[in-house]
Amino acid sequence: MVSGRVSILEKAGEATSDYGSTVLWVEPASGRSPRQAPVMKAQIAMDGRKFVPRLRVVTPGSTLEFPNQDPFNHNIFSNADGGQFDLGLYGRGEGKSTVFAKAGAYPIYCNIHSRMTGYVVVVPTTLFAQAEGDGAWSIDKVPAGRYVLHVWHERAAEVTREISVTSAGAGNVEVQLDAKGFKVVAHKNKFGQDYKDGGVRY
Repeated sequence: MVSGRVSILEKAGEATSDYGSTVLWVEPASGRSPRQAPVMKAQIAMDGRKFVPRLRVVTPGSTLEFPNQDPFNHNIFSNADGGQFDLGLYGRGEGKSTVFAKAGAYPIYCNIHSRMTGYVVVVPTTLFAQAEGDGAWSIDKVPAGRYVLHVWHERAAEVTREISVTSAGAGNVEVQLDAKGFKVVAHKNKFGQDYKDGGVRY
């Protein structure tokens, strides 16, 4: 097991409340993975005008379903490079899915409800984890060897560092992210236009 804690530098007077949005994964330092990560099937529901969960981690080629559990329509989309999709308009009790083919972090939105924001993070390995609410994290079943640890958060630049894992694992790995420069910005709808309510991103 590889474990540790992540901390996030914030602007003066602000405290971190979203450690759970931190994604960590390890890849062999040689750059060669032993085998292609198996594909997954997962889901992000729409419930209460929110994505539940707000962030989902999957492997390349995985299928993600978006069931609508609200009593009104949604139109889920992403315009991110390498992960563009548009599921169209559909109502309660329906679900549509899409495949995420390439590694990367893809913001997802609803074309109707601008405050609905989420992320799909695609990583090339099953050796990944999300941090707990206090920043603690652990990745199970990591074989002994040299690895590159990747640490991602939507409000900070990705951080990488080499770590050495023994047969007993590696503990107390501390990583710090810098979110002091993060600014809340308005995102566009699927047509690249402003939402009528301003498209507040949070």
